[in-house]
Order: sequence, then structure tokens, then C-alpha cells
Amino acid sequence: MRAASLRRRGLISVMLNRRSIRYFSGTPVGEEVARLIVEAGQRAPCVYQSYSVIRLSDPEMRRRLIEIVGDDPPLRAPLVLLVCLDLRRTSRVFSMLKERHLLRSERHPVETVEMLVELAMFMENMIIAAEALALGSVVLDYPLRAPDEFSRTLGLPERVVPLFLLCIGQPAESPPLRPRLPLEVVYHVDRYREPSDEELSQYLQEADEAYNAEGYLRKYGNMDAKYMEYLAEKVALNKAHEEEASRVQKFLRSSGLTI
Repeated sequence: MRAASLRRRGLISVMLNRRSIRYFSGTPVGEEVARLIVEAGQRAPCVYQSYSVIRLSDPEMRRRLIEIVGDDPPLRAPLVLLVCLDLRRTSRVFSMLKERHLLRSERHPVETVEMLVELAMFMENMIIAAEALALGSVVLDYPLRAPDEFSRTLGLPERVVPLFLLCIGQPAESPPLRPRLPLEVVYHVDRYREPSDEELSQYLQEADEAYNAEGYLRKYGNMDAKYMEYLAEKVALNKAHEEEASRVQKFLRSSGLTI
């Protein structure tokens, strides 16, 4: 079957046309649909299942989160899920199997990476499930950047690590497909191929033009800046970044998330 024909097939078409949505209509997402999305997430490949999801539905809780991170439009989505790495429950399960187990040690790099990858696949399954139900979504990293505040606000127990918010709802916008690296830079056969500076530079230029043409930063961040300038500032190594990294690393280590 030709690739062009395959691209039009049900789920493949859904995945190829997926875009992050930041503005949602007020149409509610019922509890039955929310549970179905989480159940679909659970069908992702797994061994440890070290994740938990908390639906944030209480208006007062939403208000307190906005106080932490600011009034970002996705936080008003009908369905907001806090995705946590749940080392607490996993450790309890391990204790039922073996008194001395790896989560009682300070070093378990292989398992930690595997648990994080499982969580990512769990989230992606939920995202695709939402798309299949004609719902949009966006992933926000506020909990990862402010884990102390999120933990205190939600009263999370030790070793339950807040990482991401998954905001889901009926789209109230139809943004264009955003740029991605060329397939030739990502897909390798038999051995790794180092991309040229020209390939990478061309991608950055095309991404800059596309985001600027969309008015991405003005629309979502109320910023009058070029996308490449914003990206360069975002990845810059400075004092603010070092302070944030130190604070987050301290919290993650105290939660048992070590690599």
C-alpha cells in the first residue's frame, strides 16, 4: 500500500494532524470520558506502571494553581489532569515482593529511566485517545518547574512527584501544524548520520518563519519577539536557570527520583 494512502487511514491521520490546543470551548468533559482517556493511557507498554493521575476539577484548586503559575488559558480547560511519577505506590508493591528492593537504594538509574519512559508513553496514549474523541490537548511543564508548590497545594504524599499538566477539551481554535525536524534528520538506517549545520540551520529558520507567521508568541505569550530569539533565551544558561535547576533537582532527589 502506498505511503500517501496509509497517511489517510484513521488513527495515522489523527496522529499526523495532531496539534497542541491552548484555547478550549466551555463544553464539559464528563467523568466517563475522563476515565476512558486514562484507561487508554494504561494500555501503553509498561512494567512498573509508576504513574498516577489527579483530575483537578475543584474551582478553588484551579484558582490556587493559577496563583502559582499565572493565568495561562489552558488551565481553564474542561479537563485538567496532573500526571505524577508515583514512586510511593511502586515502592509499596516492591515491598510486597521483596523486603530489600531497588527503590530502597539511592541508585536505580535503569529503573528510573524506564519508569519515566513508561510515564511518557502513558501520557501519549491519553493524548491520542483524546484526539480520537475529537478533543484537543496540550502538555504543560509547570509542575516539574514548581514541584514544591504543587505538592503543597495538592497535599501530595512523599515520593509522589508532580511532573506535567495535561489539559484537554473541545478545541476553540484551529492552529496550523507546527514545524518538526526533517524526517531525514530523525530517522536513521543501520547507523547514525550526523546532520549538517546547514540542515539544522535551515530547520531553525523555517521554524522561526512559521511561528512568526502564526503570531505564536503574541497569541499565547503576549510577547513581541521573534521565535528564534525566544528559543535562544529559553535555553540560555544563566543564573535564573541554575537556581531553578538546583531547586528542582533537590526536590526530585528527596522524592527518590535519581539517575
